[in-house]
Amino acid sequence: MSRPKTSSTRLARPSPSGLPSREALLRDLGRAPDERPVFSLPSPLLPWLALVLGVAVALLAPGLMRKGPGGATLWAALVLATLVIVLFPRKLIVGEDGLLLVWVGARFIPYRDIAYVETSDGFYFRNPGINIALRSGRAIDFATSVFKERWAERDALLSLIRASIEAASARRPARAPDALGRSGRPYDAWARALRAIGSGAHEGMRTSPIPADELLRIAESPAAPVVDRTAAFIALAASHDDENLRRLRIAVDLTAAPDTKAALQAALAAEGNEASIAEVLALAEAQATRS
Repeated sequence: MSRPKTSSTRLARPSPSGLPSREALLRDLGRAPDERPVFSLPSPLLPWLALVLGVAVALLAPGLMRKGPGGATLWAALVLATLVIVLFPRKLIVGEDGLLLVWVGARFIPYRDIAYVETSDGFYFRNPGINIALRSGRAIDFATSVFKERWAERDALLSLIRASIEAASARRPARAPDALGRSGRPYDAWARALRAIGSGAHEGMRTSPIPADELLRIAESPAAPVVDRTAAFIALAASHDDENLRRLRIAVDLTAAPDTKAALQAALAAEGNEASIAEVLALAEAQATRS
C-alpha cells in the first residue's frame, strides 16, 4: 500500500478534533492531496474462501490427471485461474464525498451513512484491518494488508477516513445561483445559457454574470447537488481557462460516487457540443431526482 511521498501545493486545513488534516495524512500515505486517493487492499476472498477454492481444486487433481495431458492442462488452468481470483486486490478510494470499495463490483459508501470507524484484526489472524460501522446497523470489515507488521499504514489510513468523515460533516452545501438552474427551459436552451455564463457572452439581461470563483465553489463542493455541480462544470469548461480546467479535473478525481463522477466527467468531455451537454444535464437532473 506504501508509495513514495509526493508534494502538493494545496493548503492543509486544521481538524477541529485534533486529527491531522486530510492533506497531511494523504502525504504521509504517499499521495498528493490533488490526486485520486486509491489504496490497494487484499482480496476479500482471503483467507477462508481462498482455502475452500484451493481445497476444491486439489480434490479435482486426481480425476483430471487420469484423463491424460488434456486433464493435466485443464487442472493447471484451474490452478492459475484460482490464483488470479484469490490474489486480485480490492481497491479503496477515499474521496471527498465517501468511500468506494472496488473488486469484481463496486460499493459506494457516503460519509453521511457511516456511524463510526474502528480498528479490527483482519483475517482473524491479527492482521491490520478496519471496521466501518454504518448507521443502518450493518458493518464492513476489511484487512488493509496481509503483512502483520503494517500497523502504522493501517492507522494512517484509518485516520484519513476519520478526517474525511469529519471534513464532510462540517461542510455545508454550496447554494447555486438561480442563473445556473434550468428554470423550466429545454435542455438545449439551458446548455446555451450555461456556456454563455462561462464564456462571458451573456444572453442579454436574462443571463446574470457569475464570477469564476463562485462557479468553482459549487463545482468543487462534494456537498452540492450533482445537478448544480454539473451546471457549474459546464459553465467553467466554456471559459477555456487552463487553471479552471485543472481544478475541475482534480474535483473529478476526488469524487468517489460513481454516478456523480460520471456526470462530471461527461460535462468536461462534452467540449462545447450542445447536444452532448443537453444529454449530460438531463442525466444529472435524473440523478438528483433519484437521490
